[in-house]
Amino acid sequence: MRSIAAAAICRKAPKTMGGQDPAMAAIELEEGGAIGAAAGSRGIQSVEIGNRVLMVLMRAGGPLPLKAIAQAAGISASNAHRYLASYVRDGLVVQDGDGGRYDLGPIALQLGLAAMGRLDPVARAAAELPALAEASGFTAHLAVWSLHGAVVVRLHRSRVPFVGALSLGSVMPLLRSATGRTFLAWLPESVTAPVLATETRAAGRDLPPVDVDALVAEIRARRVATVDGSVVPGLAAASSPVLDWQNEAQCVLTLIGTDRALADPDHPAALLLAERCRIISEDLGATA
Repeated sequence: MRSIAAAAICRKAPKTMGGQDPAMAAIELEEGGAIGAAAGSRGIQSVEIGNRVLMVLMRAGGPLPLKAIAQAAGISASNAHRYLASYVRDGLVVQDGDGGRYDLGPIALQLGLAAMGRLDPVARAAAELPALAEASGFTAHLAVWSLHGAVVVRLHRSRVPFVGALSLGSVMPLLRSATGRTFLAWLPESVTAPVLATETRAAGRDLPPVDVDALVAEIRARRVATVDGSVVPGLAAASSPVLDWQNEAQCVLTLIGTDRALADPDHPAALLLAERCRIISEDLGATA
Protein backbone atom coordinates (compact mmCIF):
# COMPACT_ATOMS: atom_id res chain seq x y z
CA MET A 1 0.00 0.00 0.00
CA ARG A 2 2.31 2.70 -1.27
CA SER A 3 1.55 6.38 -0.90
CA ILE A 4 1.85 8.73 -3.89
CA ALA A 5 5.10 10.10 -2.50
CA ALA A 6 6.53 6.64 -1.99
CA ALA A 7 5.58 5.56 -5.52
CA ALA A 8 7.30 8.63 -6.95
CA ILE A 9 10.49 7.86 -5.02
CA CYS A 10 10.37 4.29 -6.28
CA ARG A 11 10.19 5.45 -9.92
CA LYS A 12 13.02 7.98 -9.59
CA ALA A 13 15.58 6.24 -7.41
CA PRO A 14 17.26 2.86 -7.18
CA LYS A 15 17.15 0.77 -4.04
CA THR A 16 19.05 2.32 -1.17
CA MET A 17 19.43 1.88 2.59
CA GLY A 18 21.19 -1.43 2.28
CA GLY A 19 18.95 -2.73 -0.49
CA GLN A 20 15.63 -1.64 1.04
CA ASP A 21 12.86 -0.60 -1.35
CA PRO A 22 12.71 3.24 -1.23
CA ALA A 23 8.90 3.10 -1.34
CA MET A 24 8.81 1.06 1.86
CA ALA A 25 11.37 3.38 3.41
CA ALA A 26 9.15 6.37 2.60
CA ILE A 27 6.16 4.70 4.21
CA GLU A 28 8.21 3.91 7.31
CA LEU A 29 9.32 7.53 7.61
CA GLU A 30 5.83 8.84 6.98
CA GLU A 31 4.12 6.57 9.55
CA GLY A 32 6.79 6.71 12.19
CA GLY A 33 8.30 3.33 11.31
CA ALA A 34 6.25 0.68 9.60
CA ILE A 35 7.72 -2.13 11.64
CA GLY A 36 7.00 -1.88 15.35
CA ALA A 37 6.29 -3.93 18.43
CA ALA A 38 2.75 -5.19 18.98
CA ALA A 39 1.65 -7.54 21.76
CA GLY A 40 5.25 -8.61 22.34
CA SER A 41 6.00 -9.40 18.67
CA ARG A 42 7.18 -7.33 15.72
CA GLY A 43 4.57 -6.41 13.14
CA ILE A 44 4.10 -4.08 10.18
CA GLN A 45 2.52 -0.90 11.45
CA SER A 46 1.19 0.14 8.04
CA VAL A 47 -0.73 -3.13 7.81
CA GLU A 48 -2.13 -2.63 11.30
CA ILE A 49 -3.28 0.88 10.40
CA GLY A 50 -4.89 -0.47 7.25
CA ASN A 51 -6.67 -3.08 9.34
CA ARG A 52 -8.08 -0.30 11.52
CA VAL A 53 -9.53 1.34 8.41
CA LEU A 54 -11.20 -1.92 7.40
CA MET A 55 -12.51 -2.50 10.94
CA VAL A 56 -14.15 0.94 10.87
CA LEU A 57 -16.03 -0.02 7.71
CA MET A 58 -16.92 -3.44 9.12
CA ARG A 59 -18.46 -1.98 12.28
CA ALA A 60 -20.21 0.93 10.57
CA GLY A 61 -23.10 -1.08 9.17
CA GLY A 62 -23.11 1.01 5.99
CA PRO A 63 -21.10 3.36 3.74
CA LEU A 64 -19.04 6.12 5.35
CA PRO A 65 -17.43 9.33 4.06
CA LEU A 66 -13.66 9.70 4.11
CA LYS A 67 -13.61 12.13 7.04
CA ALA A 68 -15.63 9.80 9.27
CA ILE A 69 -13.40 6.84 8.43
CA ALA A 70 -10.23 8.78 9.17
CA GLN A 71 -11.58 10.08 12.47
CA ALA A 72 -12.71 6.63 13.63
CA ALA A 73 -9.40 5.06 12.60
CA GLY A 74 -7.38 7.78 14.33
CA ILE A 75 -5.44 8.86 11.23
CA SER A 76 -5.42 11.87 8.91
CA ALA A 77 -7.85 12.09 6.02
CA SER A 78 -5.00 12.09 3.49
CA ASN A 79 -3.52 8.95 5.05
CA ALA A 80 -6.92 7.24 5.11
CA HIS A 81 -7.45 8.14 1.45
CA ARG A 82 -4.24 6.37 0.44
CA TYR A 83 -5.28 3.18 2.19
CA LEU A 84 -8.78 3.35 0.75
CA ALA A 85 -7.48 3.96 -2.78
CA SER A 86 -5.40 0.79 -2.55
CA TYR A 87 -8.32 -1.18 -1.13
CA VAL A 88 -10.61 0.05 -3.91
CA ARG A 89 -8.11 -1.13 -6.54
CA ASP A 90 -7.91 -4.53 -4.84
CA GLY A 91 -11.67 -4.92 -4.41
CA LEU A 92 -11.62 -4.90 -0.62
CA VAL A 93 -13.50 -1.58 -0.64
CA VAL A 94 -15.91 0.06 -3.06
CA GLN A 95 -16.61 3.77 -3.49
CA ASP A 96 -20.01 5.31 -4.21
CA GLY A 97 -19.45 7.40 -7.33
CA ASP A 98 -16.74 10.05 -7.72
CA GLY A 99 -15.62 11.18 -4.28
CA GLY A 100 -18.50 9.36 -2.61
CA ARG A 101 -18.71 7.22 0.48
CA TYR A 102 -16.78 3.99 1.03
CA ASP A 103 -18.04 0.53 1.91
CA LEU A 104 -16.74 -3.03 2.04
CA GLY A 105 -16.24 -4.58 -1.40
CA PRO A 106 -16.61 -7.99 -3.06
CA ILE A 107 -13.21 -9.30 -1.95
CA ALA A 108 -14.08 -8.50 1.67
CA LEU A 109 -17.28 -10.50 1.20
CA GLN A 110 -15.35 -13.43 -0.24
CA LEU A 111 -12.90 -13.35 2.67
CA GLY A 112 -15.75 -13.34 5.16
CA LEU A 113 -17.54 -16.22 3.46
CA ALA A 114 -14.33 -18.25 3.30
CA ALA A 115 -13.69 -17.68 7.01
CA MET A 116 -17.26 -18.61 7.96
CA GLY A 117 -17.03 -21.78 5.91
CA ARG A 118 -14.12 -22.92 8.05
CA LEU A 119 -15.80 -22.30 11.39
CA ASP A 120 -17.24 -25.05 13.58
CA PRO A 121 -19.38 -23.28 16.21
CA VAL A 122 -20.11 -26.44 18.21
CA ALA A 123 -16.45 -27.47 18.42
CA ARG A 124 -15.43 -23.90 19.31
CA ALA A 125 -18.04 -23.71 22.08
CA ALA A 126 -17.44 -27.25 23.34
CA ALA A 127 -13.79 -26.38 23.94
CA GLU A 128 -14.96 -23.90 26.60
CA LEU A 129 -16.81 -26.48 28.74
CA PRO A 130 -13.87 -27.75 30.85
CA ALA A 131 -12.70 -24.22 31.70
CA LEU A 132 -16.23 -23.07 32.51
CA ALA A 133 -16.84 -26.04 34.79
CA GLU A 134 -13.48 -25.55 36.51
CA ALA A 135 -13.89 -21.80 37.00
CA SER A 136 -17.53 -21.87 38.11
CA GLY A 137 -17.73 -25.13 40.05
CA PHE A 138 -20.88 -26.09 38.11
CA THR A 139 -21.49 -28.83 35.58
CA ALA A 140 -21.41 -27.41 32.05
CA HIS A 141 -23.22 -28.71 29.01
CA LEU A 142 -23.77 -27.75 25.38
CA ALA A 143 -27.04 -28.17 23.50
CA VAL A 144 -27.96 -27.85 19.83
CA TRP A 145 -31.34 -27.41 18.21
CA SER A 146 -33.13 -30.39 16.65
CA LEU A 147 -36.61 -31.18 15.32
CA HIS A 148 -37.54 -32.15 18.88
CA GLY A 149 -36.04 -29.07 20.53
CA ALA A 150 -32.84 -28.48 22.50
CA VAL A 151 -30.68 -31.60 22.78
CA VAL A 152 -27.63 -31.96 25.06
CA VAL A 153 -24.66 -33.13 22.95
CA ARG A 154 -21.68 -32.26 25.20
CA LEU A 155 -21.40 -32.59 28.97
CA HIS A 156 -18.57 -31.77 31.37
CA ARG A 157 -19.26 -32.58 35.02
CA SER A 158 -17.90 -30.42 37.83
CA ARG A 159 -16.05 -31.49 40.94
CA VAL A 160 -19.33 -31.28 42.87
CA PRO A 161 -21.60 -34.15 41.79
CA PHE A 162 -25.38 -34.05 41.84
CA VAL A 163 -28.11 -36.62 41.38
CA GLY A 164 -30.16 -36.05 38.24
CA ALA A 165 -31.28 -37.48 34.94
CA LEU A 166 -29.25 -35.06 32.81
CA SER A 167 -27.18 -36.91 30.22
CA LEU A 168 -26.08 -36.77 26.59
CA GLY A 169 -29.14 -36.87 24.40
CA SER A 170 -31.43 -35.27 26.97
CA VAL A 171 -34.10 -33.07 25.35
CA MET A 172 -34.58 -29.87 27.34
CA PRO A 173 -38.05 -28.28 27.63
CA LEU A 174 -38.47 -25.02 25.77
CA LEU A 175 -40.22 -23.02 28.49
CA ARG A 176 -39.13 -24.76 31.68
CA SER A 177 -35.36 -25.01 31.11
CA ALA A 178 -32.74 -22.30 30.85
CA THR A 179 -31.37 -24.02 27.72
CA GLY A 180 -34.77 -24.11 26.04
CA ARG A 181 -35.56 -20.53 26.94
CA THR A 182 -32.29 -19.39 25.40
CA PHE A 183 -33.11 -21.08 22.11
CA LEU A 184 -36.59 -19.57 22.31
CA ALA A 185 -35.07 -16.11 22.59
CA TRP A 186 -32.36 -16.47 19.94
CA LEU A 187 -33.97 -18.52 17.18
CA PRO A 188 -36.63 -17.33 14.74
CA GLU A 189 -40.20 -17.87 15.94
CA SER A 190 -40.87 -20.00 12.86
CA VAL A 191 -38.24 -22.46 14.08
CA THR A 192 -39.36 -22.75 17.70
CA ALA A 193 -43.15 -22.44 17.23
CA PRO A 194 -43.82 -26.13 16.39
CA VAL A 195 -41.91 -27.35 19.45
CA LEU A 196 -43.54 -24.72 21.65
CA ALA A 197 -47.01 -25.76 20.47
CA THR A 198 -46.30 -29.44 21.09
CA GLU A 199 -44.88 -28.75 24.54
CA THR A 200 -47.81 -26.53 25.53
CA ARG A 201 -50.40 -29.12 24.43
CA ALA A 202 -48.60 -31.92 26.25
CA ALA A 203 -48.23 -29.96 29.49
CA GLY A 204 -51.82 -28.71 29.55
CA ARG A 205 -52.70 -27.09 32.84
CA ASP A 206 -49.43 -28.24 34.41
CA LEU A 207 -47.61 -25.44 32.57
CA PRO A 208 -48.07 -22.05 34.30
CA PRO A 209 -49.05 -19.15 32.02
CA VAL A 210 -45.98 -17.52 30.47
CA ASP A 211 -45.71 -14.18 28.69
CA VAL A 212 -43.40 -15.45 25.95
CA ASP A 213 -42.73 -12.01 24.44
CA ALA A 214 -41.71 -10.55 27.80
CA LEU A 215 -39.57 -13.60 28.58
CA VAL A 216 -37.78 -13.37 25.23
CA ALA A 217 -37.17 -9.64 25.63
CA GLU A 218 -35.64 -10.12 29.09
CA ILE A 219 -33.37 -12.95 27.98
CA ARG A 220 -32.14 -11.04 24.95
CA ALA A 221 -31.41 -7.99 27.07
CA ARG A 222 -29.37 -9.97 29.62
CA ARG A 223 -27.97 -12.64 27.27
CA VAL A 224 -28.66 -15.08 30.10
CA ALA A 225 -31.65 -17.29 30.89
CA THR A 226 -32.01 -18.88 34.32
CA VAL A 227 -34.32 -21.36 36.09
CA ASP A 228 -34.51 -22.75 39.61
CA GLY A 229 -35.68 -26.33 39.94
CA SER A 230 -38.30 -26.18 37.19
CA VAL A 231 -36.91 -29.18 35.30
CA VAL A 232 -34.95 -31.13 37.89
CA PRO A 233 -36.00 -30.41 41.50
CA GLY A 234 -33.15 -28.93 43.53
CA LEU A 235 -31.10 -27.87 40.52
CA ALA A 236 -30.60 -24.34 39.21
CA ALA A 237 -29.28 -23.45 35.78
CA ALA A 238 -28.02 -20.52 33.72
CA SER A 239 -27.68 -20.54 29.93
CA SER A 240 -26.27 -18.24 27.27
CA PRO A 241 -26.25 -18.48 23.45
CA VAL A 242 -23.43 -18.87 20.96
CA LEU A 243 -24.62 -16.73 18.05
CA ASP A 244 -23.67 -16.78 14.38
CA TRP A 245 -23.32 -13.90 11.91
CA GLN A 246 -27.12 -13.73 11.63
CA ASN A 247 -27.35 -13.33 15.43
CA GLU A 248 -29.11 -16.69 15.73
CA ALA A 249 -28.20 -19.38 18.25
CA GLN A 250 -25.93 -22.05 16.84
CA CYS A 251 -25.77 -23.73 20.23
CA VAL A 252 -26.34 -22.93 23.90
CA LEU A 253 -23.96 -23.34 26.83
CA THR A 254 -25.46 -24.05 30.25
CA LEU A 255 -24.18 -24.23 33.82
CA ILE A 256 -26.19 -26.39 36.24
CA GLY A 257 -25.85 -27.27 39.91
CA THR A 258 -27.48 -27.44 43.32
CA ASP A 259 -26.70 -23.85 44.34
CA ARG A 260 -30.02 -22.02 43.96
CA ALA A 261 -28.12 -18.72 43.71
CA LEU A 262 -27.21 -19.66 40.14
CA ALA A 263 -30.78 -18.76 39.20
CA ASP A 264 -29.79 -15.10 39.67
CA PRO A 265 -28.72 -13.70 36.27
CA ASP A 266 -26.16 -11.55 38.10
CA HIS A 267 -24.48 -14.56 39.73
CA PRO A 268 -20.71 -14.47 38.95
CA ALA A 269 -20.90 -17.82 37.18
CA ALA A 270 -23.81 -16.64 35.00
CA LEU A 271 -21.92 -13.46 34.11
CA LEU A 272 -18.79 -15.48 33.28
CA LEU A 273 -20.85 -17.76 31.06
CA ALA A 274 -22.44 -14.83 29.22
CA GLU A 275 -19.06 -13.19 28.65
CA ARG A 276 -17.47 -16.36 27.24
CA CYS A 277 -20.43 -16.92 24.92
CA ARG A 278 -20.27 -13.29 23.80
CA ILE A 279 -16.61 -13.66 22.87
CA ILE A 280 -17.24 -16.87 20.91
CA SER A 281 -20.21 -15.23 19.18
CA GLU A 282 -18.11 -12.27 18.11
CA ASP A 283 -15.55 -14.69 16.67
CA LEU A 284 -18.40 -16.20 14.63
CA GLY A 285 -19.41 -12.80 13.29
CA ALA A 286 -22.32 -11.99 15.63
CA THR A 287 -23.11 -8.33 16.25
CA ALA A 288 -25.92 -8.61 18.82
